[in-house]
Amino acid sequence: MPHKVLVTGANGFIGSHTTLLLESHGHEIIPIDVLPRSSDLSLLGIKTPSQLINVTDGPVFSELCAKERPTHIFHAAHPPRDESPTVLNFCYHAMTNILEAARELKIKRIVYSSSASIYGQLKKPDGSLVKEEDAVTIYPTYFYRAAKTVSEWMGDFYKEKHGVSFVALRYSSVYGPGLYRSIPLELKKGILGQSCRPFLTRPLDDPIYIDDVADAVHRALFAEKPLGGAYNIGLDKTYVSDDLVQAIRKALPELKFEIGQHPNAAEVAPHRLRDPLDISLAKKELDWAPTIYLEEGIARLAAWLTEHKARLRV
Repeated sequence: MPHKVLVTGANGFIGSHTTLLLESHGHEIIPIDVLPRSSDLSLLGIKTPSQLINVTDGPVFSELCAKERPTHIFHAAHPPRDESPTVLNFCYHAMTNILEAARELKIKRIVYSSSASIYGQLKKPDGSLVKEEDAVTIYPTYFYRAAKTVSEWMGDFYKEKHGVSFVALRYSSVYGPGLYRSIPLELKKGILGQSCRPFLTRPLDDPIYIDDVADAVHRALFAEKPLGGAYNIGLDKTYVSDDLVQAIRKALPELKFEIGQHPNAAEVAPHRLRDPLDISLAKKELDWAPTIYLEEGIARLAAWLTEHKARLRV
């Protein structure tokens, strides 16, 4: 059954791919963002034109919702990761406006684009993996992580106090066509004849392909049964740099490259040596599981970059 879905951050990486999937299922989309879609993401072929609206502008956002009457909201908007208090300010005001609209208009469900970065380390002292209901360690100097945590707290509050159906999806490292950093950006550079230094986000990483993420969002939006507050969305295995090398060589045998390093490697690695996320709850309650592992994901990305080579911009 088609629904009317408002997507914030619709011109971004996850927002664009999710909009494309929702369109393919026949849903009516209300895509909003503060910036136009990038030239690479414009190649996805999304049909619904987006509106340049800032979700933190309360009166404008409220007017849009009252006019369009969305049945569901996917909230993927997030400011640049500049590690300043403006990140918290944006997330607080955006989530407040969304939750108030959901309460007033009886919106069926909000799905929030969160992050597994809120956890810190993924193993507890006894060696078991962190689960969604476990307490989250707070890192007060890391604004991105804090902003995701605060946004989830607000959603949980409105769920408890006002009956708003709120679900957070905590992703591992997401990649795919149109992402302007990490593996996709480096492979694009290589295909265009520039220096190519792809890298995993962490020494032990669980990169998840964007199609699996969009599928999880779709399932969370339209599940008929009541859902929990948060679900881990990631792979059930991890990879090292040698695995990435083998996948790239298989997909792009003529590409010249060498493994690079995350620009903030010294800062990122101590916070979270990646163990696989515990995704058992998503499997059970969302009927979701990853289907695209590293070798296939790199192959899909390489095929997309090769197909669109003449229109890519760095």
